[in-house]
Amino acid sequence: MRSLIITPLIALVAGAALAQTKEPVTLRDMGSFHVGGRVVEITGQPVKEVLFTPGGVPAKVDPNGAYQVEQMYVQYFLPQSRKGKLPLLMWHGGGLTAVTYETRPDGGEGWLTMFIRKGWDVYISDAVERSCS
Repeated sequence: MRSLIITPLIALVAGAALAQTKEPVTLRDMGSFHVGGRVVEITGQPVKEVLFTPGGVPAKVDPNGAYQVEQMYVQYFLPQSRKGKLPLLMWHGGGLTAVTYETRPDGGEGWLTMFIRKGWDVYISDAVERSCS
């Protein structure tokens, strides 16, 4: 049982150590923006008391108000030394989010960092019904 716990821990530490030996990523810009979306107004719904934890203090939840819906969240990373001619858009599937591209399961660098290091402008996005990172 002990080896089942120690082996993944060693892999994570080794992956983190390997990542620290690489050159830092230098960007000319990074940021985020939203694409599309609309505002929906909810009115006339009752205010409810919700208990988030057993024995906790109830909280009042009022669903009424204005909500931004149907928008895509995008983060972008532009390397200092651009070599790629066109920007890359990484759009996940399978119920995942854009964080999927940041690191590998073993802690190593993911597709995002790999392409930035190669000089590509990279945009990572989340599907409309999800949230980034």
